[in-house]
Amino acid sequence: MFSNLSLKERQYILKEFPELSPNLIKRYEKTFTRYDTDNDGYLDVEDLKGMMMVRGVPWTHSAIVRLIKDADEDGDGKLSFREFLITQRKNVEWARRVLCALPEIDVGRVGVKGAKKYFEAKQPLPPQANHKHNMSY
Repeated sequence: MFSNLSLKERQYILKEFPELSPNLIKRYEKTFTRYDTDNDGYLDVEDLKGMMMVRGVPWTHSAIVRLIKDADEDGDGKLSFREFLITQRKNVEWARRVLCALPEIDVGRVGVKGAKKYFEAKQPLPPQANHKHNMSY
């Protein structure tokens, strides 16, 4: 996991995922660890089903399989922490597209933090590293 990596490995992750702050990666690590029920360092279909149920957004089995397939670079049918970060990157990209599509924002409704996210989404993303690195942890 991120916290247990060497400084060089953490820097590698931060370079590969520049859109994710170190604090956000640590939050994702806590989430990953919480739902890795058998503590094998991977999230499988059952782990992700449990996560979605707890979060109140139950997904179908086929949707979870698709989620895994989209990020599963080594084809083992489960998500390593790095592959989990890939799914989170896709969530960030999706949210950014949704925010960018809004012509305006009601600060009274979404608050200052919501307005900040809106304007941040309008800014260009940092250049992305090659997403196909195969570095195992």
